[in-house]
Amino acid sequence: MEKNWINFNNLPEALFKIFGELAHLKSLILENGASESGDKLMSIEETSVFLHVKKQTLYSYVSKGIIPHSKRAGRLYFSKNDLIVWVKDGNKRSFDVEEEARKIICKKKGGSHE
Repeated sequence: MEKNWINFNNLPEALFKIFGELAHLKSLILENGASESGDKLMSIEETSVFLHVKKQTLYSYVSKGIIPHSKRAGRLYFSKNDLIVWVKDGNKRSFDVEEEARKIICKKKGGSHE
């Protein structure tokens, strides 16, 4: 039986191996969690293909808060289920009663120069 002792001489190699295994475990956890819920977390590239839009368009949507997303460790993730709901909802915008009332009042008074 071979023993895997970490010492000063093999420390860089051991750390490289540990980080590799940690990254693999993280991806397995993300995949497993997504498959259990019937959802899938997608990268910016996968989302671009899924929605048939350029990556730059997605970045614009994210910066404007238009598209549902998560950000972890500087990376963007998109839930496939959330994107499907977002696409199905279309371009529905929230209705601001006060703003609409101001517009109607301004029209009746002769308009405004907003």
